[in-house]
Amino acid sequence: MIGTLEQPVTRRAHAAAAAAFAGIAIVTLIALPFATKPLAALQPFLTMFSTAVFLIEGLTAYFLAIRSRANRDPFLAALAGAYGFTAVLVLFQLLVFPGIFSATGLFSTGPQTATWIWVFWHAGSPTFVTFALLLRSTRTTMKGELLLQRIGLATMLGGPILAVLAAFVAISCSDLLPRLVFGNSYHALQQSPVALVVLFLSIIPFLICLFAEESLDFLTLWLSVALAAGISDVLLAISASTRFNLGWYAGRAVSLMSSCIVLCVLILEFSRFYDQLLKSNQTLAKRAFYDGLTGAFNRGYFDEQAPRELRRAMRNGERLSLLMIDVDHFKTFNDCHGHQVGDDCLISLVGAMNASLRRPADFVARYGGEEFVLVLPDTPSQGAAQVAEAVRQAVREIKTCKDPASRDFMTISTGIATFEPISDSYDLVELIRRADQAMYRAKSSGRDRYCVFTAQDDTEIQANIAEPTPGRAWEVASPSERLGHAALQIGVNTEL
Repeated sequence: MIGTLEQPVTRRAHAAAAAAFAGIAIVTLIALPFATKPLAALQPFLTMFSTAVFLIEGLTAYFLAIRSRANRDPFLAALAGAYGFTAVLVLFQLLVFPGIFSATGLFSTGPQTATWIWVFWHAGSPTFVTFALLLRSTRTTMKGELLLQRIGLATMLGGPILAVLAAFVAISCSDLLPRLVFGNSYHALQQSPVALVVLFLSIIPFLICLFAEESLDFLTLWLSVALAAGISDVLLAISASTRFNLGWYAGRAVSLMSSCIVLCVLILEFSRFYDQLLKSNQTLAKRAFYDGLTGAFNRGYFDEQAPRELRRAMRNGERLSLLMIDVDHFKTFNDCHGHQVGDDCLISLVGAMNASLRRPADFVARYGGEEFVLVLPDTPSQGAAQVAEAVRQAVREIKTCKDPASRDFMTISTGIATFEPISDSYDLVELIRRADQAMYRAKSSGRDRYCVFTAQDDTEIQANIAEPTPGRAWEVASPSERLGHAALQIGVNTEL
């Protein structure tokens, strides 16, 4: 199954991405001329922004790591490293930024620390993305593929580790790094070559996504949108002369958008996977409990559900009726009209039986071949007889089972056995045996009818056992063999 990330880009996705590009461009072009315009200093904004970016980038890294592990994709693993790198650095920036946890930030940091963490963030993250894109474009043999997987895994684990090292450098060596901020002014950053390096590193992965030789897939398309938002973030942040200016706020808003894009794509894919998993489970359940030809429940479902219904009847003191149904002369019908017509008749037969049931607890199952069983909870023998007659009449009206030449119709023979909670204490096997005996009595009585099990059925079986058929070595037969043979003898030379 091809995931959302690997799917070819549709026209709708192209249109949505184009709209996103246009929105980013419009925001950037409008905000750049007014980037230095001062706005209200909202300290909680930075806290909320950093917390949101940390959570979003962390979740994106986690989902990409899961996805890469499932597909053994070095590109996704390296991309997870990029997002993990960003998440860790954003967390450190939140801790050391002046005015959030303390006036000067935690860890006794200097005024340059938060800015250099921002530089490492916006230079390192696109570098990781560039490396991930290069990994994807590398074509190797099967042996080289294993090496790429290891490199991708090392990059995924190395991203957060390098982020910690970069934060350590920004915290402990801030006095040794070039000064980029004087008070609240960013003019030094604007004039520093550091700004050009960060901007250049942000543009490289964006160009790789646009001009990649591989066919554009869903992830690459939206990753390019996220990278475009990252470029806008760098331009707006550098253009802002101080914190809490229009450019500063706009840059962080676009940065938040950049963080959300890939996460939204991953959530969309996991939602699709979940829907497909539910559908697959439903398909498996249908195959496990339903007969593939007729759509009725299969023998496995009957063997699992019928004992439950019988135990419930015993516990609640309710009757339970079981109807054993067999199609008359079905082998002859198949030989005359073909198996396809016979299959169509069985399908129609199940439809007629289901139409005769009125309660959700009642169900029909294919017991084997042309033999079916109806389970009717909380139903006495009189009610079961009414259902049997309704089914018999419905089967006679099935058009697909009629012979156009002779205008004959298909018939069924039905045996009914009812569990009486007051007098009975046997198990399902005995109930099936009784319904089976009643069904054979219906066949021996002329077919196209139903018979309710009575004590006479057992009496006839015992009589057949007492008077063995000539030529049969009854003295060596087991009791179960005698009983089975006697049940067959009830139909006296009649074709089942």
